[in-house]
Amino acid sequence: MNVLLSHTMFTGSLFHRIAEPARAVTEAGLSIEVTVQHGLKTVMAPDPENPAGPLVVRDVDAQGADVVVLQLPKTWEMLACLRLLQAQGVAVVVEVDDHLTALPPGHQGHDALIRKGVGRIAEACVREADLVTVSTPNLLALYGKGGHGMLVPNAIPRRIAELPPAYEREPELVTIGWTGTVGTHPYDLQEMGSGLPQALDRHRGRSRFAIMGQGGNAREMLRLAEDPVEIPWILDVDGYAAAIGERFDIGVAPLRIDTFNNCKSWLKVLEYSARGVFAVRSPSAEYERLGLGYRARRPRDWATALTRAIEDADWRREQAAANRERVLAHHLTEHTAELWATAWRRAREIRSRADRIGA
Repeated sequence: MNVLLSHTMFTGSLFHRIAEPARAVTEAGLSIEVTVQHGLKTVMAPDPENPAGPLVVRDVDAQGADVVVLQLPKTWEMLACLRLLQAQGVAVVVEVDDHLTALPPGHQGHDALIRKGVGRIAEACVREADLVTVSTPNLLALYGKGGHGMLVPNAIPRRIAELPPAYEREPELVTIGWTGTVGTHPYDLQEMGSGLPQALDRHRGRSRFAIMGQGGNAREMLRLAEDPVEIPWILDVDGYAAAIGERFDIGVAPLRIDTFNNCKSWLKVLEYSARGVFAVRSPSAEYERLGLGYRARRPRDWATALTRAIEDADWRREQAAANRERVLAHHLTEHTAELWATAWRRAREIRSRADRIGA
């Protein structure tokens, strides 16, 4: 079977939901030929019903694929591609890893996805696909009802999980780190409340807070005594993952519990754990399901966990090492390769059945 994976330009989603699954399936020897590329080869031409209007998609090249995977399709043109592919007898899978119509106001993507309706276009693509693949059970309940979807959780490549872990260091200055951009997490850091500044204030000179990404107004938001250390975002995901283990000793993963975040993957805590970084995290549905990291519900919990992790290096290392071993045992891409293959095969079966019924 030949599978063509058409990806977006979002580096993280491309890495975890397209490139690494393709690599894992190929290396597992599952008799699937996988091709990865950005976008699809199409023919644009005037619409016969509106010749003076904009060009429309008149043809799309499946390049010999039995299954085409569209990652986060969000335009009418991609919906047209989906329909044209199905008309050729090609199965179409839509891959989606976020609740596209639940972004909160203040999120950088809210205007495009909610106010301009891009999220609704994406959901139209989801409905018409032969199958949808998702990263969480809540997304499966939303987009994959009635056997229309398949859950494939996020995982980590072995080469990343086997890098020298953070807990092997003995730092004089303990770095508490967070990865992300405040603009795409407008309400999340505040979940730590006074817990983070309390821990930092108690251990001034022994600890610091760092943000890998864009910190924005994090100091004012968190009422910190000092500016966070800002580490530039690393686009290369292997380099990003390596840097987490080289720069952080403790990783924080605060999430406001809302509709959007309840559908988000466990990826941040998984990344911390894979790199041997002790994690403190909110009790979101996926973080609870993963079962890694220290649960913090209230500011007092954040203060308690961070204080102990700073003061008790042996405990911090013991917890981090145990979590890393669980990643190695259960959450590598080699563990999810068969799930991806099963999803693509199922889509092929669904399309073949639909074509027989329609013949």
